[in-house]
Amino acid sequence: MDSGITSASPKLKAATSGFVLAAALTVVCNTALACVKDTSAPLKNFMKSLTDHDWTTHGLVDLFLFVGLGFLFTKSRMTEQMNPSRLIGVLVFAVAGGVLGLALWYAIV
Repeated sequence: MDSGITSASPKLKAATSGFVLAAALTVVCNTALACVKDTSAPLKNFMKSLTDHDWTTHGLVDLFLFVGLGFLFTKSRMTEQMNPSRLIGVLVFAVAGGVLGLALWYAIV
């Protein structure tokens, strides 16, 4: 009797795995940029000069980073062979670390 379960581990498509890793890296960069921007008035003023608000520029940087890295990782297919559970774990760890990092940063500053 066939249960329909195969012993091979599931694999994600290149685009899925590429954009999951891009999301994890973007979250880490977002956290770092928020902290650096708060300590550097010249950077904050420069970002504000680009779009009339530093957070608008910050969001655009995050968007371009996510899309750019996602397409880069998809095209290179370097993440396609990663274990899906490990890749999702990386994303969860990055998001949890980003939330904790920002919470601590804004509690201190």
